[in-house]
Amino acid sequence: MIEFSSAQADLWLGAIFWPLVRILAMVGAAPLFSHRAIPLRAKVALAAAFALAIAPNLPPQPLGDALDPAFFGTLARNVMIGLALGFTVRIVFTGIELAGQVVGLQVGLSFGGFFNPEMSDTDNPVANFVSLVVLMLFLSLDGHLAMLAALQRTFDVLPIAGPLSMPVGSEAIVRLGAEIFSSALSISLPILAVMLLLNLVMGVMARVAPQLNLFSVGFPLSLCVGLLLLLLFLPYMGPPMRAEIERALALWPVR
Repeated sequence: MIEFSSAQADLWLGAIFWPLVRILAMVGAAPLFSHRAIPLRAKVALAAAFALAIAPNLPPQPLGDALDPAFFGTLARNVMIGLALGFTVRIVFTGIELAGQVVGLQVGLSFGGFFNPEMSDTDNPVANFVSLVVLMLFLSLDGHLAMLAALQRTFDVLPIAGPLSMPVGSEAIVRLGAEIFSSALSISLPILAVMLLLNLVMGVMARVAPQLNLFSVGFPLSLCVGLLLLLLFLPYMGPPMRAEIERALALWPVR
């Protein structure tokens, strides 16, 4: 008869539970994995499958007593590591989506809102389109695979239990968050400059010809010029987006 003790069961459960906690935290914060279009059961199943795949390569860690303070300390440690990994990439997506919000506001499409399942909010069409573009860029760069590789690497750099010492400093994450507005401005600056010039021209026309109905002429003109500029500058918006995504992924060592 095959027998096993409670200590063995505790060790087996801990070998799956602790990696699953860190992976679920990353899935809940990282772009693409946390997308609302993906069912919750599918997210949990993906995290469980990845935990089962990497569990044999990790040192055994008992589950421990749920009422022990050390249990909550280890739980908070792994949740923080997973959230930090997903948050570094989420910041880049937020900056790029902010660029789309600014462009849509200047073009005049802010009155038309569409629900963005990624942000659980209403965005203008340009911001929604830019969100899809950066998501496709993330997939084309194998960003999802790089995040999974970085997650696996964190188990070597940051064991399941022990003192918390993040390889990505808090200052680096805060600095990356502060660059949301600068990255959004650098991506949307060409379109914003042309739209500013267009508004100045229309302002001069309104002063030269007061009988000109600026509201009936300016809005369609701004809309047409803005969409044309978006069509012309869209190929040039790809490299800055790519650079921002690569910089966020480079913060976490994957080798």
